[in-house]
Amino acid sequence: MAEMLGLVAFPTFVLVSLVLGVRLLGMARRTRNLPELAIGLNFLLAGAIGYSLLIAAESLRLLPDALTGLGSFAGVTAISLGAIAIGVFSARVFHPESGAARIAQLLLGGWLVLGIAGSWSLHVAGAAQGAGAWLGRWAPNLGLLAAYGWSSVAPLHYAALMRRRAQIGLGDALIANRMQLWGIGTGGIAAIALLHLVAQLFGHYELPPSLVGVASSLVLVTAVAEWLAFFPPRAYRRRFATPLSD
Repeated sequence: MAEMLGLVAFPTFVLVSLVLGVRLLGMARRTRNLPELAIGLNFLLAGAIGYSLLIAAESLRLLPDALTGLGSFAGVTAISLGAIAIGVFSARVFHPESGAARIAQLLLGGWLVLGIAGSWSLHVAGAAQGAGAWLGRWAPNLGLLAAYGWSSVAPLHYAALMRRRAQIGLGDALIANRMQLWGIGTGGIAAIALLHLVAQLFGHYELPPSLVGVASSLVLVTAVAEWLAFFPPRAYRRRFATPLSD
């Protein structure tokens, strides 16, 4: 059952990420705004390219043995760059005037760059011990947890504020819902990173079969939530034509 769910969830997530990334980058080209560029890069790098490479290299074993390590490194690099982009998005959209948010963004980016360097040591150079191997094992998932956790908490907080305003006719119920969906989607990615970290604490550097179904479910929820957050169909938008009620 978990394998069947994964066969649906992961291709759906990659496809949704690819379409959203291309559309948002097209929007960024027209608007010249940083948030659209950052989130478009996140979807394209992390969701479409990075996860595809990791699945091909580590789960499906599609790459030749000589290229498996390089494929894993390329996947980690793309996912980490996407996480840096989502940190930029979160800082610019939710905390545009905050110096603390800018510092957090820089720290997050620096940590993820260290993770990329560690991934080279671990996957390409073949280091089993030392600082490089440690960073390769722990820094990417810790960085993803921080980046996507931030990108989940902030929109969920704003969604709650907007929902209360919408209830008294001072806000847009659809925007409140889309913010909530965005928080759910990024929260799903943060939860997957947390699953990987917990598995690593018990000595499993790939998810054990008991957690694959959980991760697949989170991936599918993320794909649906993110699509509805950014490009909800007309029928879905009509549900929010009137203010929310208790």
